[in-house]
Amino acid sequence: MDGWTDGRFGYPHIRVSSYFPPMRRYAVFFIAFPLALLFVRLGFWQLDRLSQRRQLNAALLSNRDLPPVNLSEAPPERLPRFRRVSATGYFDFQREIVIDGRSYQGVPAVIVVTPLRLPAGKAVLVERGLVLSADARTVPLEKVGEPDSSAVAGVVMLEPGPRTLPAAQPGPWPRHVQWLNPELVAPVYPYEILPYVIRRTALPATAPPGIRPTPLPVLDNGPHLSYAIQWFSFAIIAVVGSVFLYRNGARRGAREAR
Repeated sequence: MDGWTDGRFGYPHIRVSSYFPPMRRYAVFFIAFPLALLFVRLGFWQLDRLSQRRQLNAALLSNRDLPPVNLSEAPPERLPRFRRVSATGYFDFQREIVIDGRSYQGVPAVIVVTPLRLPAGKAVLVERGLVLSADARTVPLEKVGEPDSSAVAGVVMLEPGPRTLPAAQPGPWPRHVQWLNPELVAPVYPYEILPYVIRRTALPATAPPGIRPTPLPVLDNGPHLSYAIQWFSFAIIAVVGSVFLYRNGARRGAREAR
């Protein structure tokens, strides 16, 4: 037994430092290894999200490669995102929607949305384009008007915002929204609104100079791969760091035992 005896009482006294410091040194592994496993799990989670994003991008590109759908003839009730469409009808400038809080090349802007009345009696909401706005809300709609009769070419868009926003209430036009859900704003229109939005991909020659095309979302891999590398790096740091701390503690304990 590593200890000494007190001559006055004859009781053996244990060198506590000889027994408990090694346990304290091992404790670093009980902390570091679970953390490393957590970091590895988060890394694989990001890789899984990367795979899902690539699959979604491939599906959107496949939709975009399909032949355009002519909405003027028999507009379908459902269309997938990025499906190309064309339509001819009449813009209803009296019932426009403004999507607030957007930007164009770093400058505050809004998206102007106008219903296009189709020959079949229904209407589809068309993102006519971006308009610069100092507060990303106020917009002079009278300066970005177009001829009532118009031919539109674009792609189907569904905003990735909340799907449980309160339905639009009666009130003055234009309506201002943060996220456009056609099914929620449909009740304020006196005619049927199709449950998707068309983003115009090219402006007609009659478009005013103050309106700009709204860019399509970039179909890239996003930050998931870099996040995965970060989490795996954290796992390596946790393991290597715990070994370094343990070895330092062991050397310090050996010096104290001399």
